[in-house]
Amino acid sequence: MNYEYYRIFYFVGKYKNITKAAMKLYSSQPAVTRAIQNLEHELNCRLFVRNKTGVEFTHEGQTLFEYVSVAQSQLLKGEEEVSRSISVEGGTIYIATTVTALHCFLFHFLDEVHLKTFPRVKFKVSTGSTNSCIEQLRKGIVDLAFVSTPCNAGKELNTVFIKEFNDMLVAGKKFAELKDQTLRLEDLKQYPLVYLRRGMQLRQFIDEVMAEHNLAFTPDIEVDSADLLVPMVKHNFGFGFAPADMAKPAIDSGDVFRIKLDQELPSRKICMISDPHHPNTNASKELYRNILNSLQ
Repeated sequence: MNYEYYRIFYFVGKYKNITKAAMKLYSSQPAVTRAIQNLEHELNCRLFVRNKTGVEFTHEGQTLFEYVSVAQSQLLKGEEEVSRSISVEGGTIYIATTVTALHCFLFHFLDEVHLKTFPRVKFKVSTGSTNSCIEQLRKGIVDLAFVSTPCNAGKELNTVFIKEFNDMLVAGKKFAELKDQTLRLEDLKQYPLVYLRRGMQLRQFIDEVMAEHNLAFTPDIEVDSADLLVPMVKHNFGFGFAPADMAKPAIDSGDVFRIKLDQELPSRKICMISDPHHPNTNASKELYRNILNSLQ
C-alpha cells in the first residue's frame, strides 16, 4: 500500500478539485493526476469522474473516502500533538458533546479547571446528537464524548456517570395563570408543546416516560437542538421540557417559569465516554483524570 496515494486521494476528495489539491500538497497537477490513476489501477476501479468545476466521487470513491478521511484526521491529530508538545501543558483536547452535557456539566467544569490546570491547552469542541458524538469517538476523531442518558455506548467503550440532573416543564408569560397550579401529565394535551425532534435523546426519554403512563403527545413545534427549547418557550410557542440548568437563567430573569407536575420526570445522567482502543493526547488523559478525581 502506498500511503502517499491515499494522502493525495484525501486532498483531491476534500477539495473536489485536482488543481486545489496540488496547491495544498505543494505538488503539480500532473503528479496528482498520476497518483490518482495509479491508485485506481491498484484498486481496479474508478474513484473520480470529472465535472465542470473539478471532480466528483464515484460510488467506490465515496466509500473509500469515508475510511481514508478518518485515518487522515487521526494522522493530522497526531502530527499536531507532536509538533505542539508531548507535555500536558501544550496539547490539544478533542471533545464531542451534546448541548445538554455542555450546559449541564462541561461549561462549568472547564470554567473551573481551564485557567488553573490547562492554561496553554487548546480545546476543539464539536456538538451533536448523542449518537453522533459516540460515532466520532469510535472513529477516533475525538478523545472524549460527553452525552446524556438515555444512551447506548456499548461495552467496548468506557462510560462514566459524572452528574445527575433533572428536566423540568417550563412555560412563557402567556401562561402566567398556571404559576401556582399543579398539572397532571394528561392535562398537557390541552396546551401547545415544544419538543425535540424524534431520534434525539430527550425526546426519546420523554416519549418513554409518557408511554409508561399510557400517554402520547403530538408536539406543535419540533426543534433539532436542546438549546432552542427555552427560547421557543420564552416566545410563548408552547410548554417545553428542558434540563433544569439550561432553563435556570430564563427562570431567574422571569422570562419563563416552571410548571409543577403531579408526577415529575425521573432524573437523567451526564456521561463521559472514552475509547480505550484509540490513543489519546496527554492533555485529554489529564482532563479525564481531573474529572474522575472531581467525582470522589
